[in-house]
Amino acid sequence: MSIQVAFIFPGQGCQYVGIGHSLYQDFTLAKSIFLEAEEILGLPLRKYCFEGPFEELTKTKIVQPAILTVEYIIFSLLQEEGFEPTWVAGHSLGEYAALIASGAITYANALSLVRKRAEHMAAVSVNGGMAAILNLPLTDLAGMVEDLQTEGIIELANFNSPVQTVVSGEKELVTKLTARIKQSGRGKVIPLEVQGAFHSSMMKPAAEKFREDLKRTSFLPIKTPIISNVTAEEVLSSDQLPLLLEKQIYSPVRWEETIKKLASLDCDLFLELGGKILSGMVKKTFSKANTYFIRETEDLKKYLQN
Repeated sequence: MSIQVAFIFPGQGCQYVGIGHSLYQDFTLAKSIFLEAEEILGLPLRKYCFEGPFEELTKTKIVQPAILTVEYIIFSLLQEEGFEPTWVAGHSLGEYAALIASGAITYANALSLVRKRAEHMAAVSVNGGMAAILNLPLTDLAGMVEDLQTEGIIELANFNSPVQTVVSGEKELVTKLTARIKQSGRGKVIPLEVQGAFHSSMMKPAAEKFREDLKRTSFLPIKTPIISNVTAEEVLSSDQLPLLLEKQIYSPVRWEETIKKLASLDCDLFLELGGKILSGMVKKTFSKANTYFIRETEDLKKYLQN
């Protein structure tokens, strides 16, 4: 009996200087994909990924195509070895790699979309920020956020696990919330290395511009079931994708619900491609879940040996 495997793909936050380098050194396929990316983007992607500096790599217009490319490389290498997922899901930006894995879009079209998405998100002029809040009951956090909403935009953005929720909004208000949580002596705050208030209503102008890019994009029939960030349900037809991807820019990521959905479908293994952040979130949601992550050549070889 074959095991049921979900390929899960992380978004921004999984980047590091050197990302994809060992894969590039060891696999001809990785070299060709990096070259294809640079041709499409007109950017020295290898330089940013392999050499940094981190501040440059983390810029929205660079990091989003970089992460997508490395995740696609890992997926392609697994495919070469005959590994196919039973389901796919991606966190935020990671949903684009999941779409490739589902068969709903080509890598070239996904990369072009991600480039436009990043440009529109980076162009939002309001000074925004995000922070992950750990070990604070959701009802308490929601109350603190609601109190600050009288002063401007701050929202619950990502529901990552039972013990982690991300807030997004005006940087000043995210900073205020951070200070209040620290003063309360409850919970922990981790500022996120992003350049905007992603998955908040501040991103609606970016989503409106992105709508036109989505209209010009060719989507293909879905071959492998994909769970949507916006609904935490299976996407039944690629006709749904343009609206879901537009909404995804300013809507919360329902990741905890996504994991629960996959678990309800009897998923045996959550295989993370491109990072290790999501594996921890899965474990926080289901402590007995089987997880494995692949970031570098060594990780891939260990997985293939097992």
